[in-house]
Amino acid sequence: MDAPDALIATLTGGTATAQRIDSAVAVRTRLVALRTDLGQAAAMLPPDGGRWRSDAADRYAERLRELRSRVLGGVERLDAAAAELDERIRRMEAELAAYEQAERDAHERARADREAALVEEARLARRAAERTDASGARR
Repeated sequence: MDAPDALIATLTGGTATAQRIDSAVAVRTRLVALRTDLGQAAAMLPPDGGRWRSDAADRYAERLRELRSRVLGGVERLDAAAAELDERIRRMEAELAAYEQAERDAHERARADREAALVEEARLARRAAERTDASGARR
């Protein structure tokens, strides 16, 4: 599965697997790196600096402020996406843990059922042997 398909599968849900959780964690790592880069870029853009010496410089400064605002908006959206992804990772881990516990429980029930069947089989074999011994003693 290529990376975009894995990302879509991770973000849209489905059956939790260790591989999907690892993929989601990898996506989360990339989001953090992107958020850090955008945050640093926003910090390099000048804040509102008032009026400059010319109308052209003022328009340039205004565009820089708009760019800074958009970059900071992107940082906020990345933070929200990372928080949602963290929640999805937590739910997938819980789902996988529940599945693994159910598997262990099913194996334990099957083992207990096999043991109970063996005990019952041994009991029936003893009873049959006792009946054979009792009928042989009556002759």
